[in-house]
This record gives sequence, C-alpha cells and structure tokens, in this order.
Amino acid sequence: MSVGGKNPSRTPARFRETALASGLLDAEEIDACEQEVSRILGNAARGDAARWDPAVADCLVTREKLTRFQADQLLAGRRKLTLGQYQILDELGRGGMGQVFRAQHVMMGRTVAIKVLPRAKSTQEAEAAFQREIRMLGRLDHDNLVRALDAGHDGKVYYLVTELVPGIDLRRQVLKYGKLDDFRAASVISQAAQGLGYAHGQGLVHRDVKPANLLVTPEGHVKVLDLGLAGSVIEGESTQLGRVVGTLDYMAPEQIRSVDNVGPSADVYALGCTLYFALTGQVPFPGGTRQEKMQRQLNEQPVPIRQLEPGVSEDLCRVVDAMMRKAPQERPSSAQAVIERLRPWTPQSPLAMPRVKQGRSASPSPPPFPSGSSQGQELSTVEHQSTRGLLSEAEETDRESAQRADSQSVPSLSALGGAGGRWGNVLTRSVVVAALVAVTLAVVLWAIFSRGRQEGGGAELPLVVGVAAFGLMMVVQLILAAVKAVGREEL
Repeated sequence: MSVGGKNPSRTPARFRETALASGLLDAEEIDACEQEVSRILGNAARGDAARWDPAVADCLVTREKLTRFQADQLLAGRRKLTLGQYQILDELGRGGMGQVFRAQHVMMGRTVAIKVLPRAKSTQEAEAAFQREIRMLGRLDHDNLVRALDAGHDGKVYYLVTELVPGIDLRRQVLKYGKLDDFRAASVISQAAQGLGYAHGQGLVHRDVKPANLLVTPEGHVKVLDLGLAGSVIEGESTQLGRVVGTLDYMAPEQIRSVDNVGPSADVYALGCTLYFALTGQVPFPGGTRQEKMQRQLNEQPVPIRQLEPGVSEDLCRVVDAMMRKAPQERPSSAQAVIERLRPWTPQSPLAMPRVKQGRSASPSPPPFPSGSSQGQELSTVEHQSTRGLLSEAEETDRESAQRADSQSVPSLSALGGAGGRWGNVLTRSVVVAALVAVTLAVVLWAIFSRGRQEGGGAELPLVVGVAAFGLMMVVQLILAAVKAVGREEL
C-alpha cells in the first residue's frame, strides 16, 4: 500500500483525475469546488497546477468531502486509499513495524484504527510476527484491553483493525498535566491490573507494561495496550522472539536475565514501576545508559517515593515497594492481589483525569469533583485519539509539529481571497463614514458662511474644510481598522 509512502518518481496526474480515480469523490463535488476556486483565482489559473490543484483540494477539505490527509495523498498522485472494506481517513502514526491509520468501514460507517504492515517490511519473519499479534489480540475481550475487531490482507498488505479509543496515555497525562494523587493513581493501576489479570488467565504475559501503554480517557477509564509484544505461556511463542522485549525503565529483573523465563509476576513488577511514575513523575531509575539501567534494575532500590513526594500515603508506598521487589515470589502473587492491595485508595468508579497543568493534590481525601465532571472532560484540541496498542513507544511518531508544518505548507482557500475581501470591506466602510462626516461638516459651514458672506470672498472655505475632514476621517478609520486586525492576529 502506497499510503504515507514516498512520492512517486513520475509527475503526479492532475488532482481532478486522481480524485475521480480514487472513488472518494464524484464529478459534481469537484465541479462545485472548481467553480468556487475559479471565482477567486480566475479561470485562467486552471492551467497552473501548483496553484489550482491545492486550492480545489482545500475547498473539498473545507466542505468536509475529504480529510486533510486524503487531500494530500491525492495531490501526491496516490489513488488507492482503501483497505478491504475500510476507507483510510488519516494517518495516526508510523514506525519500523507498521503504519497506523484512522479509517471508516464503508458500509457500517464505524471509525476504527488500522495497523498496516508496510510492503517494505513484509518479510516472512515480519509477516509471521504480525499474524501472531493478530491472533493474540483476536482472542482477548475485556473492557480494560483494546479490542481487535477485524484483520485481513488487501493484495500483499496485511492489516489489523482495532477499536479507536479517545484519550492519551498515562505517560503523556503525567508529563503534560502533572503527577496523580493517590486515588487517581490507584484507580488507573487497578483498572490496568484487571485487564492484565484477564490476559494472564488467557495464558498471555504482556511483558511491556509501562505508562505509555496505559491509555486513559478523559473520564478516567483505562485500557492496556500494545499487547502485540506479549508472549504466550501456553504456546511458548515468547521463544520465537529471541531478544529482550520491553522497556528497561519498567522491566522486571527476571525478564532482563532471561527473556524466555517471564511470567505474570513480571507484569506486576512493571505495573509497580508504572505506579511509581504516576505518583512521582519520574521513572524508578532515571538517566544512565541501557547497560546501567539493567544493572540498577537488577541490584538497586529506587529513591523512596515519600522522599520525592511527601504527600503520598505511607501505606500506598509500601504497596509500590512490594510490587517492585526483585524476587518474583516476594511480590503480590497476581494481578488480582494487586487490586486487593490497592482497594483502600481505589474509588468505586473511575475519576476524571485533569486536563489542565497542576501539581499533586495535597489533600489525602478524594478529589471533590465526580467522574464525568466538566473539569475532567476538558480535552485540548491538539490531543488525538491514541495510537497506543498499535505502535510501541519507540515506534510512535510525534505528529503535532508535522501537522503544523503541513497546515502551513498548503494555502487555504479562504487565505487566497480572504485578505483582499477583508481590506475591501474596511476601505468601503472608511469611505462611507468619512464621506458622511465631511458632507455634514461642509453643509454646516456653508450655512454659517452664507449668511455673512461678502461678495467675492470666503465661498470656497466650506469646500476646503469638507475635503480636509474627509481625508482626516479616512486616515483615522484605516488606522483603527489596522489596529484591530493586529490585535486579532496576536490573540
């Protein structure tokens, strides 16, 4: 599949031809936008593809006939924007083992996430790993795990369809909005433990539990993601990987020693490290090289939580310490045991996540606002539905800067004619106001001077004053309009 790939070496066909060939648009929709662009740029601009085609594409995006991603792909000459029964709407992320798209089922209208194995990566080994991921996710069904909905292949392209969940991962939540209080932290980790406990019961060990793999919705609901790296205890699939899988900041000592000797207790350890991060805002062993991190995970204890955050409950700190014991047999025996240990701090229902920057709550009591309150539901417009569970943390691309660059590189249709129209309105208004003031002043002066006018003198004074007043009012109006325009841009 060429979506999101390199531009074709040949010159792309004109936008209209490509758009019609894609099946995303009909001729009437394109005609309507071409007429609108013609009114702004002039019909002579049709021959200038560099100006005309982007303007028509922008019009179709404005009218919501295309997404920005689809328009950019068509402008690049790519016609195929479907996978099986799914229409590709946007790219959510990309990495070494795949691209992730937001897509919509053509007949059902359901919006989903689709992970695609790039054709360049379609080796026999990569395809086997991708199919293994599909099988693993396909047999799981739990409220605290991302759900696989479909899978298939289109030509030589394999793809996996999952639910698309709104929210951000715990890592971003903490880094952007601050550390969690005891109750929110316990709620998040308890929900994650419920999902992991279910997976353990199905014979799966996650092996890469970390904040970036816990998706948190604005209402505080949690889904454990990125189960594609999991190893199956039943099928012995972990032995097929032949490498250390996971993130060292959260990796259990036994997993470092032997990648093939990993059980549910390794997920408990990683969940403890994740809870440590949620409460303190830092990983247990910050800094250092990969080798140094390994040695510290094997042999050292992290800085005590209360030394970093004195407001955290001492009893809760003991639970975290127990989850992070070096010896697996000394940790809570299961995910369910973690849930029981956290029960004193776990609310009956999830607590809404703050979406404004703040520090930890100093109060040991639960937050005053209930789950689902407006405070918890405020979500920045720059947040996107997460790609977690589809790409690993190392694979996921930060797309915000790229999106800003894209939005600046494609001229908007309103920008093509908007500036001239706005200043035309200002000029018209200025002329009207200045003319009214000048005429009024001239009439008044004419009446005054006409009474005492002597023959041959003073008749031209009202006219001179009126013209001067007109010019002065024009200058004042234009200055005021410019000041207002600058003020709007600064806002």
